[in-house]
Amino acid sequence: MRTARLYWIDPYISDFNAKVEYINGKEVVLDGTYFYPQGGGQIYDTGTISEIRVVKVRREGDLIIHTLESEPNFQVGSVVECKVDWSRRYKIMKLHSSAHLLYYAMQEEFGEECRPASPGLTDDVKSREDYIFKEKIDLQRLRRVEEKVNTLIAANLNIHTWSEGETRYWKIEPYPPMLCGGTHPKKTGEIGAVKVSRGKKPGAGKERIEVTLLA
Repeated sequence: MRTARLYWIDPYISDFNAKVEYINGKEVVLDGTYFYPQGGGQIYDTGTISEIRVVKVRREGDLIIHTLESEPNFQVGSVVECKVDWSRRYKIMKLHSSAHLLYYAMQEEFGEECRPASPGLTDDVKSREDYIFKEKIDLQRLRRVEEKVNTLIAANLNIHTWSEGETRYWKIEPYPPMLCGGTHPKKTGEIGAVKVSRGKKPGAGKERIEVTLLA
């Protein structure tokens, strides 16, 4: 049994029907899903399956498991109506791509003065990534990072995503591709203006850089 990862085919689809393949208490596996499971630095989608709230989505091997708020009123073999919370998903899509833009801007501004400390996390509020700095971060230079990110957004560049086997990639020109299995908009202009700020310090020698949407 394998769940088709339909969110890679078209991340803009939020309403769909699917066949139920497996049920265990509140956990449901569909034959294919547009619900994104937590992973790759991106939080899971929420929404409903047969009008029952989806509270968590995770991947286990080839399966994507949807955890419902209550036990389902449908059975294995049923075709169910599914709805991804589109407003939340779209924010996450925009923030996740902005995290990639942040990485490129940080590399251009700080270069070898800093390096990513751990995988970042994108939720429906902000994108955050921890960096190890050789010296104290210069907040004026962080403002330049924000300007660089917003310049890339305003350029309305095409965002390319594709798979090679089980590996997923994200790319904008003229930068090299990045590994990423998340969901993303088609163009950087969809992101809108963002704010780049210094977050709560995660530890000695580390700085948390956060991106939030301004609209």
